[in-house]
Amino acid sequence: MNTSGFDFDSRTVSVLSSLETNGRIPHAIIIEGSDREKTLAAAKFLSMYAVCTSEQKPCAVCNQCHKAMNAAHADIYYAQPEGKSGGYSIKQLRKIIDDAYIKPNEADAKVYILADAENRLSAVQQNALLKLIEEPPKNVVFIFTCENSRNFLITIRSRCTVIRLRNEHSFDEDVCSFARKIIEGMLSSKEYDLLKSLTVLSKKDKADDVLSVVTLILRDGLMLLSGGKPKTDAELGRQLSLSFNKRKIMELIEVTESSKTKIAQYININLLTTWLCGEYRRITWQR
Repeated sequence: MNTSGFDFDSRTVSVLSSLETNGRIPHAIIIEGSDREKTLAAAKFLSMYAVCTSEQKPCAVCNQCHKAMNAAHADIYYAQPEGKSGGYSIKQLRKIIDDAYIKPNEADAKVYILADAENRLSAVQQNALLKLIEEPPKNVVFIFTCENSRNFLITIRSRCTVIRLRNEHSFDEDVCSFARKIIEGMLSSKEYDLLKSLTVLSKKDKADDVLSVVTLILRDGLMLLSGGKPKTDAELGRQLSLSFNKRKIMELIEVTESSKTKIAQYININLLTTWLCGEYRRITWQR
């Protein structure tokens, strides 16, 4: 993912880059952050990525990127609030649902951006979008921005990839320490070390943040294997790059993100830690 030339801090670059898998981004993304301009900038950046025609996406040079940058792309739809309530109308959502099944006009993908969605989408309206998000047409991307993703229905949130945009030092030291222990558990030859490190996930108020930092550190290992520079923890990133190949680290990232979704679904935390330990071990021990 090409973030050069974009005004993102290193933490945001790492978070956005972690979305990319095999040249694609998830079909449904919730961007959470207290800075509205920052969340909208991230949404525009991802919309550019979705329509860009270059190998290094988004290139910010091709015609598709220029149109996306200027919010003038025929295949990128910005939902507009309507009426006194300032929400998104059912009529508008029905238009989005119908339009999503029509082939793109210019690009290979269609993007729908709904800003401030937690305040502009009622429970009824979210349910109206549920089937579309659950079974989306090919090459359609939905991007919601918000301040707090927990204001979405769990049925919506569990089907989206939630990314949180924070300042450089917004994760407290306890969260970072817990995340480092999980990475060290992955690197350890003893399964007990990993299982013990995962018990921190029982603290649900911290679990999501801890797993977010785990993803960022895994991303450091991937960056080093690709010739880039680590952003979060250089030493653990180096150990990861020496211990695992790109495929394994990408699988570890996918499992970590999947576990965040499971936590959002309020599954039994003991079952989750056992499953996560098994998945981490399956990936790290396989030849």
